[in-house]
Amino acid sequence: KAVIAKAADDSNKVEHLNSLSKLYLSSDLNEAIKIATQAKDLAEKIDFKKGQAYALKNIGLAYNTQGKYVEALQQWQESLKLFELIDNQVGIANMLNNIGVIYANRGDDARAIEYYLKSLKPAEELKDTLRIATAYLNIGAVYFNKTATRDLALEYFLKALPLSIATADKDAIGTTTVNIGEIYFDKGDDSTALVYFE
Repeated sequence: KAVIAKAADDSNKVEHLNSLSKLYLSSDLNEAIKIATQAKDLAEKIDFKKGQAYALKNIGLAYNTQGKYVEALQQWQESLKLFELIDNQVGIANMLNNIGVIYANRGDDARAIEYYLKSLKPAEELKDTLRIATAYLNIGAVYFNKTATRDLALEYFLKALPLSIATADKDAIGTTTVNIGEIYFDKGDDSTALVYFE
């Protein structure tokens, strides 16, 4: 806050505002939105598209956490356009994945899968293990919702697991192993299920 208070209206200030906004995402969503909106407005004023895209991403994250999916989707679609405009592949992969989450939350499994698969392309081109694993995990989660597609879920979870281990993402490892265990448990393969549960 002290740095922001003294900063000139430039790209560094936008990045500091975006960083501060991101910190507030875990404690005060309204403050996160307020600060990200300041970042967005300044970025727009100085024509700093990357900063604007990340500000929109943060606003969308806050709305998504509040369950305001329509508002989150709108922010992320705007963010995606800007990332595409500046050819920022990391941002593109992130936004496609986030948009997929919105459709999954709304129960639109087909659209969710469509966006998760789209997010895989830039992630694979970047060889971004974390984003590839996230896409696999999210695709698996959608397929996991229906008994008829549990085998597809298992396929994607088994792809996600070694990548999650490689990135030491403990949340993803925990989620993936539990889901794999549940699928084996449902199949009646208790011993394999137990291995994954443990």
